[in-house]
Amino acid sequence: MMAPFLPLEILNSLPGLESARYVDPYAGSKGNSIRFNLITLCEANLRVIGVENLFCAGEKIGLAVGHTEAIVSGSLAGYNAVRYAREKELFVLPEELSVGDYIKYIIEMVQKKENRSKKFTFSGSIYFERMKEKNLYTTDHRKIRDRVAKLGLLDIFKRE
Repeated sequence: MMAPFLPLEILNSLPGLESARYVDPYAGSKGNSIRFNLITLCEANLRVIGVENLFCAGEKIGLAVGHTEAIVSGSLAGYNAVRYAREKELFVLPEELSVGDYIKYIIEMVQKKENRSKKFTFSGSIYFERMKEKNLYTTDHRKIRDRVAKLGLLDIFKRE
């Protein structure tokens, strides 16, 4: 169970957060996390379908469970939000990288309601098996860097 990292007294001492509170209707105030309650259908660039200027990430794209998954999808969603604001073409991570395949795969899976309760992670479960089958899994930093470089995407998020 997730618990608040920052004591509420300290949080409330910050300007603008004087009235902030942790809300946890399920665990009797022992946590601060509400999870797995809504999946938002989106495009591969993580723009929410039907809302032109809204992007989503993490568990909202289809139970992308975990820190790595939140970082990957959050980075792409934030990057595309900036690109949208600057009226630039939105970016989609290529399927030749596990991160691009991961996002595309989840988006495809949640199109079917029966898949919406499945959890997808890089560290196990359904996607981990797919990543191995597609020869996308490696812990070799050089291989990963070479794949990214071959696609011309080194430092992609620094370019804006």
